[in-house]
Amino acid sequence: MTRFSLSYGGIEHLDLLTDHRLEMWKEIHPDMVDQVENSRESTRKWIQSKLHNGSMVAMIVEEWNGSVAGSGCILIKEDQPRPGSNMLNFPYLLSMYTLPDYRNMGVATIIVKEAIKWSIEKGYDRISLHASRYGRALYERFGFEQTNEMRLKLK
Repeated sequence: MTRFSLSYGGIEHLDLLTDHRLEMWKEIHPDMVDQVENSRESTRKWIQSKLHNGSMVAMIVEEWNGSVAGSGCILIKEDQPRPGSNMLNFPYLLSMYTLPDYRNMGVATIIVKEAIKWSIEKGYDRISLHASRYGRALYERFGFEQTNEMRLKLK
């Protein structure tokens, strides 16, 4: 028997997806737990709107007994034409979260494999993400490469 299975989530998973996204942020920024929690309602509304308009694809990994082990999402983001690609949209992998009891058991690997497969099947020429220090090695195993994005914090 396979220990884990992946299914696509929907609006019925809104609270789960919200919780997982916020837990991800709390682990990345433990010094910002209050700010993360204060973003709960806006995060929930954002996820809800993306699920409703079809620009977000949610993936849920469950253990054989139905216990949720983790989740991740693909957000279809708008892009501009660039040399080598005229695609105006691209999949962006985000909100990757594995519950602590299921870490190092392949849960995130299941989601990344499915996200890549889904993106290829839909005809996209790339998939992007921002990796935390916790996930970088996982993504590198799949061939993701670091890019050179810069940011200026205005507030």
